[in-house]
Amino acid sequence: MRWWIGAALIALTGCRAFYVDVDSRVAHRADQPVDIAPELPAKQLPVALPDGVQNTQPWPTGAKLGDPIDEPEAILVQTIWQGEQPKTDKQKTMLERLEFKESILGFKVPDLTLPPFNAPQKEKEEAIRKQFPPLPKIAPLPAEQPGPDGRALTLGDLQQIALRTNPLIRQAHQDIQAARGIALQAGLYPNPVIGYEAGTIGQGNPDGNRTPGQQGGFVAQTIVTAGKLSLARSAASRDVEIAEQKLKFVETEVQTQVRTHYFAVLSARENYRVTQGLAELTDELYNVLLLQLLVGEVAAYEPMQIRVQAMRSRGDLVPSYNRYVAAWRQLAAALGVPTMQLTALAGRIDMPVPHLEHDRVLAYVLANNSDVIAAQLGVERARLLTRLAEVQPYPDVAVSVAMQKDYTTPPFGQVANVSVGVPFPLWNRNQGGVQASRAQLQRAMLEQSRVHNELTSRVAETFQRYANNRQLLEMYKKDMLPQQVQAFRAAVARHAAIGAKDVSYNDIVTVQQTLANLIGGYLNVLNDQWIAVVDIANLTQTRDLFLTHPLDDVAPIPDVYDLIRPGLLHHRR
Repeated sequence: MRWWIGAALIALTGCRAFYVDVDSRVAHRADQPVDIAPELPAKQLPVALPDGVQNTQPWPTGAKLGDPIDEPEAILVQTIWQGEQPKTDKQKTMLERLEFKESILGFKVPDLTLPPFNAPQKEKEEAIRKQFPPLPKIAPLPAEQPGPDGRALTLGDLQQIALRTNPLIRQAHQDIQAARGIALQAGLYPNPVIGYEAGTIGQGNPDGNRTPGQQGGFVAQTIVTAGKLSLARSAASRDVEIAEQKLKFVETEVQTQVRTHYFAVLSARENYRVTQGLAELTDELYNVLLLQLLVGEVAAYEPMQIRVQAMRSRGDLVPSYNRYVAAWRQLAAALGVPTMQLTALAGRIDMPVPHLEHDRVLAYVLANNSDVIAAQLGVERARLLTRLAEVQPYPDVAVSVAMQKDYTTPPFGQVANVSVGVPFPLWNRNQGGVQASRAQLQRAMLEQSRVHNELTSRVAETFQRYANNRQLLEMYKKDMLPQQVQAFRAAVARHAAIGAKDVSYNDIVTVQQTLANLIGGYLNVLNDQWIAVVDIANLTQTRDLFLTHPLDDVAPIPDVYDLIRPGLLHHRR
């Protein structure tokens, strides 16, 4: 009897959802030890002992991390003077003793040999031409095609191209279309069911004959209750709004790629121009030294050293050239037109940089970023789905109407059947669905905090780079670039002064290389600063990189051709 009573109670109450105390589980797992640092044995820690006290505990014999390494005692070798060294038949000269072995490079390097000073001019010119052949020509950058209407493409032009042709943009629009279709489908009413129905087939009549029974058709319709369709449509509509925020995010990502590669092209182009200018300046120094070598003012090794520097400058042009070509190809791929020909771009890497403030940017990001809005929409969607799960147990009404011809008994007329039914929520009241939807709601609410934390961290990291580069640019502008330019021009002027022999061409090359490295570092800082600005614009998701903030001027990149006063060096040909 008790068993039947228990079964009846279970039947009346149904199965209850299993509840998990999330707070206690989180607290319990948080209390578990994490990252416990190992303690070093006391014998591995060196202990300072008082004077006169010896450490009686020996070090372990096994080799362990932190143990001292036993090293053999150094063997001292004393060279004993044996008196006067025996004389050889022929004393080697300095050149013979310092001969460059053929095995080092795999071929023999001949020494520089020039005719005597009083040799004929033609003979000296021929010897110099043979041992100092012309330098290889410097390859220019690939020719740039003119943009539309014969003008260079601006950053805005590139953005318009990308927004039309990049496949990521079109994919995001298709995602919105798909979400709208799902929202439309979620609110549609169930279709009616139309069919044929026969009953009491083979039933006998008063004459004792079997009859076809009752033959006819029926129409059945499910009536959805408790506003389930409206809730499902509203929840799916939030997915449409989230997809629209995704489109905003994708557009910003594409704009960020275009901006990043645009400034990379400007930086690579300017880097090649500066490197080319310094290479041509080295060529001028080399040509002047050849003229001085012809008249006997310098030794042969001096122009040879400068020639090596000139070849190194050409070697520096190789990665600069390839960097420019690769930067353009990446820009074309970001536009969605990877086969686009190299086109002239407007702008300079040393154009004014937007002036940004951390607090204002952070407040704007936390209020307007698409991730923040999508998280808010996710909470609304989770609330609607939770409510839909709670009303799901409310039964829908199934209505069926049938019209049949009665063949069983006279007068063999028409009969109608009507049925109305609802499922009885005895066992399944959607307990698991309610529990899952409530957990998803709590997760969606926590997602807002996670997004805020992540965006705050990203803004902090980006502004760290922005502030670092901003201070470096100020130092380059006020101190480093002007002072190094002054040092370079002073060295050139000092060398060109009549009778000044204390400044050699090697000194000029040294100060030139220092200037080249400084300009290269300045270009890298400019490029890094623009990357930081682009990353901040990615967080604010602005469509205008320049007009939303005031601008800070930066130091213009020095023109290496203008650094030489007219007449100080051989004119460029």
